[in-house]
Amino acid sequence: MGNPDVHDHANLPIVVARGGTGGTGGRHIRYRELTPLANLHLSLLDRVGVHLDRFVDSTGRVQEVFDPISL
Repeated sequence: MGNPDVHDHANLPIVVARGGTGGTGGRHIRYRELTPLANLHLSLLDRVGVHLDRFVDSTGRVQEVFDPISL
């Protein structure tokens, strides 16, 4: 955690591993703007069939994590 006293998750490295789906691996995605971690959670929930409009402090989805073309 960036600051474990307040559970700060800014600048937190995240690894998303997947396989067997024919996707492109070995990518590094860096966001220019601060992006809520809940955006990744919301996107992962979509992938497993749980469709929500929002999750905690999400502001959208991070679809580029699942797209075959890196940013």
